[in-house]
Amino acid sequence: MVIKARTIPLKLLILAAILRRLPLSHQKYQAIFEEFKRREAGYQGEVSLDYYLRSLPQEKYLIHHDLNLPDGGYNCQIDTFLLTPEFGLIIDVKNMAGKLIFDTENEQFIQINNDKEKGYPDPIAQAERHKAFIKKWLAANGFPPIPIDYMVVIRNP
Repeated sequence: MVIKARTIPLKLLILAAILRRLPLSHQKYQAIFEEFKRREAGYQGEVSLDYYLRSLPQEKYLIHHDLNLPDGGYNCQIDTFLLTPEFGLIIDVKNMAGKLIFDTENEQFIQINNDKEKGYPDPIAQAERHKAFIKKWLAANGFPPIPIDYMVVIRNP
């Protein structure tokens, strides 16, 4: 059962509104457009995963999309969190084109696309931090301990 439905991210809505109002000739238009396209691709990747999650037995799985939990002065944002009485599963979705390199030793995630290389934080390291946070959060809120695992899903073939 879907407990928290997926919604269009606020940052994506804000960027779309800015692009509608900004002249094409504005010096920041291209940078804002690229950020919009990157975030839109990420959201579409998450939405495409929902197709497969809908076939899970409704009575067994609690599905939380775009879960945001406060962590001190920070926020723990999880694309999708599946919860059952037996385990919890953190799912981080990446919808990126090109060659993707997971450099777990240096905690980097590198995308090479159209001869351009761009680095991102390692989603595996992030998922491990989220796993530790969820375990701590469950214990602090009186829930019994259950195994928590994670997966990083690459959506773009």
